[in-house]
Amino acid sequence: MQTNASPGAALFQSRLAQHLAFWGLSFFILSRHFAYEQEVRLSDLIYTFLFHLSLWPTVYLNLLILIPRLLQARRFGLYALGVSALLAAGTYFNILTFNYLADWLFPGYYFISYFKAPEIAQYHIIYLAATTLLKLSKGWFLAQQQQRHISRLEKEKAEAELRALKAQVDPHFLFNTLNNLYSFALEGSAKVPEAILKLAGCMRYMLYDCNGQSVELEKELEYIKNYIELQRMRLGKDQEIKLEIEGPSAGVAVPPLLFIPFVENAFKHGLKGDGQPAYAHIRFRIGESGIFFNIENDTAPPDKHLPRKGKGIGLENVKKRLQMLYPDRHDLIIYHDEKAFSATLNINLSDR
Repeated sequence: MQTNASPGAALFQSRLAQHLAFWGLSFFILSRHFAYEQEVRLSDLIYTFLFHLSLWPTVYLNLLILIPRLLQARRFGLYALGVSALLAAGTYFNILTFNYLADWLFPGYYFISYFKAPEIAQYHIIYLAATTLLKLSKGWFLAQQQQRHISRLEKEKAEAELRALKAQVDPHFLFNTLNNLYSFALEGSAKVPEAILKLAGCMRYMLYDCNGQSVELEKELEYIKNYIELQRMRLGKDQEIKLEIEGPSAGVAVPPLLFIPFVENAFKHGLKGDGQPAYAHIRFRIGESGIFFNIENDTAPPDKHLPRKGKGIGLENVKKRLQMLYPDRHDLIIYHDEKAFSATLNINLSDR
């Protein structure tokens, strides 16, 4: 029966292979270095092994204890003291190895250290520096890899939220518009061609222009204009609807459908077309450094005889998208009571 290794076991095997490769290369280089340009003999290999006996604890105490607990915790003073202690201990252990341990391990050979304490310390410094750089660079690489993974997940999440937002666009808007077109057609109204063009513009924007991560602000504003004009046709003249746009929108990109939930909210919960006067004031101010958006509208009291509709889903979606796309670069203030609703959004685009 075939079994798959667990992720932890696979990771251990990968790390073990890396460490074995490093020490294998180290053994190969030092054995030739200690042979002094002569043919490597068995005694040179044994000497290289004995020399590594003091390197291993020095390197791994640094990798497993000093770096994670002191260096990565930015306790540099304590880390320097720890490294100094390791160097002293490693040098002393190297001397003990060749003075005592070598005779016990290999009684048939006679070894003396080729180096004095300062030279032994230099070898330990080289190995400490090399392995520290390898560990830190590996940590940096893994952090970058993890960040790319997080960015990819955030992108996928943003795309999913955009699809959800497009699905949440009030279907009553489409049904009401089609009903209005039907009524206009029965009356022979001249508004029919204009309404069809505006509805086609809205649907084209929704289906084709909103598929990317960003869209031209001009297209977003054009969609809002068409949406408002279609609502005007439905609601009649008793509603006060104002749209003010200041500043050039050319060359400015924004996430698609960023502002429409606020506009939809005004018509869904305020401008209901029930014959009662209502208002919605929408302002855009576009500058080199960012976008200012403000909307104010009254809110109609809920009908007690009708079931309560969920509200705020689209606005909560916008809050999440803003936090993800413009962290620390936006400011959103929402005020809502039984009579009025207002939202003010400032987006800093200077870093785009």
